[in-house]
Amino acid sequence: MPKPYVIKISSQKGGVGKTTMAVNLSAALQEMGSNVLLVDFDIANPSVGFHLGIEGQNLGVQNILLKGAKPEDVIIPHAPTGLHVIPGNMTYPLKEPSAQNIKVFFTKLKRLNYDYLIFDTAPGFFLPEFSAECNEAIIIATPELSSCVSSVRLSNIYKKHGLKSQLLINRIRNKRYELHPAEIEETFGSKALGLIPEDETVPKSIAMHVPAYILNRKSIFSRAVHDTAHFFPSNGYNSERDLIKRGGILSFIKRLFRIKSY
Repeated sequence: MPKPYVIKISSQKGGVGKTTMAVNLSAALQEMGSNVLLVDFDIANPSVGFHLGIEGQNLGVQNILLKGAKPEDVIIPHAPTGLHVIPGNMTYPLKEPSAQNIKVFFTKLKRLNYDYLIFDTAPGFFLPEFSAECNEAIIIATPELSSCVSSVRLSNIYKKHGLKSQLLINRIRNKRYELHPAEIEETFGSKALGLIPEDETVPKSIAMHVPAYILNRKSIFSRAVHDTAHFFPSNGYNSERDLIKRGGILSFIKRLFRIKSY
């Protein structure tokens, strides 16, 4: 795979668990042996730092993006996960970066020795110059009609600009009033990268400032995140991931044991 592999974690609407998935997927990939830099690019409402207990920092992503700071001066090692983190900065004035800001920003980050750059972005956030620097986008959706429709809309925007995207369905409760994952996949036009169940471990982990994946590796949430992280490329071509995207037998088995029938 290209190095670093740049992933944009996104959604068209808030409240779908976007930051939770960015933090936990990053933690899983780090534990599996990759060097991961997690970047909080939700400039209006940064929350990665809150999830990880990294708060009150004087420097953040805006200092690199808009003030020319060196990434090495802003990156924070997170001991419990091994992640390196560029947090957001709640006190920095809101200002949209220019195309040149983004180009210089990515040039700096891509020179660093990371396997993955994972960006948590604001709901609906789209700048063509930013997306052009990414290898793919993961769109987080929940099994609700509004989330499904908005995810398709965001996918179409990415497609128009040449950015491949994948669907990750989060907060599945297996309730009859929910859309079934198969319905969402059919509407989206491809198999979901991951099916993540609702789990009480998640709000507990946020309150404790420890990723759920680290807090309880045996929880149904953590097992689903672990499965999902395995579908990312590590050493070139990933046949398991390709099988899932084609809807092969492995995809069927994982869905059989994770999602109840209606």
